[in-house]
Amino acid sequence: MKLKSSFKYVMIILYLAYRLYSGFYMFISDCDETFNYWEPLNFILRGFGKQTWEYSPIYSIRSYAYLIPYYLISILSQLLGFTPLSIFYIVRIIGCIGFTIYAELKLYFSLLNVDTNVGDLYLFLSAISPGFTHASVSLLPSSLAMQTTILATSYILKSFKKEKGSNILKAVFWLFIGGILGWPFELSLGIPIGIYTIVEILNKKISWGMLVKISAILFSICSVVTIIDSYYLKKLVFIPVNIVLYNVFGGEGEGPEIFGIEPFSYYIHNLLLNFHIIFPISIVGIFINPLITNHRSFNLIISSQLLIWIGIFFSQPHKEERFIYPIYGLLTLSASIFLSKAFKIIRTVFRRLYYPSIFIFIVTTMLISNLRIYNLVQNYSAPLKTFATVSNIEDSRRQVHLCMGKEWYHYTNSFFLPDNMRLQFVNSGFDGLLPGDFQSSYEIPPNMNNKNQFESDKVIALNQCDYFVDNSQDQSQPQLLNSKLKTDHDWEIIDCHKILNPNGNNGLMAKLIYIPEFLRGFVGYRLEFMNFCLLKRKIDREVL
Repeated sequence: MKLKSSFKYVMIILYLAYRLYSGFYMFISDCDETFNYWEPLNFILRGFGKQTWEYSPIYSIRSYAYLIPYYLISILSQLLGFTPLSIFYIVRIIGCIGFTIYAELKLYFSLLNVDTNVGDLYLFLSAISPGFTHASVSLLPSSLAMQTTILATSYILKSFKKEKGSNILKAVFWLFIGGILGWPFELSLGIPIGIYTIVEILNKKISWGMLVKISAILFSICSVVTIIDSYYLKKLVFIPVNIVLYNVFGGEGEGPEIFGIEPFSYYIHNLLLNFHIIFPISIVGIFINPLITNHRSFNLIISSQLLIWIGIFFSQPHKEERFIYPIYGLLTLSASIFLSKAFKIIRTVFRRLYYPSIFIFIVTTMLISNLRIYNLVQNYSAPLKTFATVSNIEDSRRQVHLCMGKEWYHYTNSFFLPDNMRLQFVNSGFDGLLPGDFQSSYEIPPNMNNKNQFESDKVIALNQCDYFVDNSQDQSQPQLLNSKLKTDHDWEIIDCHKILNPNGNNGLMAKLIYIPEFLRGFVGYRLEFMNFCLLKRKIDREVL
């Protein structure tokens, strides 16, 4: 599927448009992103934020070193006079999406030098993938692992063409960045690259000195990460080891399984949502691509990495969407390699079907992806809008409390709060451990545990709240707002936006993709929204 060179730039512009759209409009899909990364980032920048048990020096399984690149962007933005809300979007677009764009375009141009068809397909499929729209914008170590895996892949591909030793070294560097600074499980993707490196050494295509250089890179990155985390936690600590020990060797009632277990099919359903027809094509590619004559060794590395990751994470009882982020680029590449070969066969054997098949494929995949992406934004972006209103509150009191109850997991982050506002929780029936407040990075916060057990000091009384963010679901606790937008007499509505009601009468099709109104009657479209609202206490509580 060859494209004219001028159309290549149109594709790049299309790709950038998808990425920027997600930066401005895609919701925060995981409360772990909010409380384990945005909150500590706000803390080291502005001096306050919510602290999870993972940041307690007792457990130390979250890294401050990971936050430093985003902190540098934040502090520069702050010095230039940007508001906290603007800084949030700057970090999102420059730190998260910007690095994703850099990594993917690096791989794209590497692919163009080897196989134009594969490169064009990769950029197209990556741009439209619903999975990439939220993985590329997430402040998560698994997103960094995705970005650095893509970069490593671009250099491994280059190593088959020129400067073998130099490009292998660059690939290893990025894998170590993603695995040590980000998420240590990414290092498992380096196994096929390690084997490839050893084979090239034995074949005398690179020298044994390569191992010394790799060791030096590993030592340097580990040292920097250790120094930064030890500085913040005021003790000698190497976070990547703690992460592995917790996730793999956690004791009974302490490991990740306490946060839920899912069947094998969880990731299959999830990947079908995020990649639709691209996912099954990529799986076929895992087994077919290494048999393709051209670039067989490279294809074998990609397939091996995918099989390793699938083998590790599909077998774990605790499953989360972000755990698959690191292989998003590899899945897309696997599908692109297979499709390129399939289209070449069609062009040779079924000449008349070549252009119609390309047209149908492009239109179908774009349509499905766009309807899915728009559906996600329409259904779940209310917190971004409501908390944007919070960011504009002007309250002259020394400190005001913004409270949340059952909607605590939809909290955006403290970059949306004015300087004199703090997030507080009220009792809503949730029986797990809520985050506390940062006092300092090295102090041991009180009443934290790694068993997800409720601690009463993490909530305050409702009468201490000045503002409240809640949904309009009936029969909830506390009941400040109902489905008819009537409030408790002590509260008034400031702003509301619609969000999907998870307990509503929702049809499967309506939850999967957006359906235009004129077609809804033909597909049994059922979707029930509730309101996600900001409320204000009518009579100010006494300032403490």
